[in-house]
Formats: sequence, structure tokens, C-alpha cells
Amino acid sequence: MSAPASLHRIVWQRSDGAAVVFALTQSVMLVGRDSDADVRIEEPLVSRAHARLERRGTEYVLIDLGSTNLTRVNGEPVQVRSLQDGDELQFARAVCVYQVRVGDGDSPEGVAG
Repeated sequence: MSAPASLHRIVWQRSDGAAVVFALTQSVMLVGRDSDADVRIEEPLVSRAHARLERRGTEYVLIDLGSTNLTRVNGEPVQVRSLQDGDELQFARAVCVYQVRVGDGDSPEGVAG
């Protein structure tokens, strides 16, 4: 019997109070303000190519791409960091939460509002 699937996602809490959910479905995903970014954070201080998320085995690693306004995990500036469920990610002033859910009954789209 196979192990339950894990759903990895980033939830961005916009300044207007709305939550935007990004399901992490690719092995490499760009985070930034650019229209081609996989995780598009539309905030003026976020770099066009701010950071990269890489799947390594069963986890995701966050890599800062030399952003001017820093990438932080749980308040600490980072260059490279393995992510854990519940970590608070900050791209400039944009605050997000990294979430991991196990099983197939928890839809990422259920959080957006």
C-alpha cells in the first residue's frame, strides 16, 4: 500500500485580508512579482525574481535569489533554508505561510477567500 500524498502550498495573506493559495506542484518554482513567476506576489517591494522553491526528496527548500528586500523564514533572513510545516515566509513585506497536508481530502483551493 502506498503512502498518502502530501500537498505542499504557500498561503499569502494579502494586505487587504484576502488569502491567496499557491499549490506547490513543480520541482522548481519561482517566487516573485514577475508575471511569469509560479508564486506571484504582487507587492511593490518584492523583486521580480525574489526567491526559488526547490523540491528535494519529500521537502521544499527556499533559496533567496539576491533580493534587495530580503527573504525571511520565521523572522530570520535566509539564503537557503529547508521548510517545515507552519513556517512563516516573508518576501519583503509580503507574509506567507508554508503548509503541508497529508492525504487527498484537503483541497488547497478551500483556503482562498
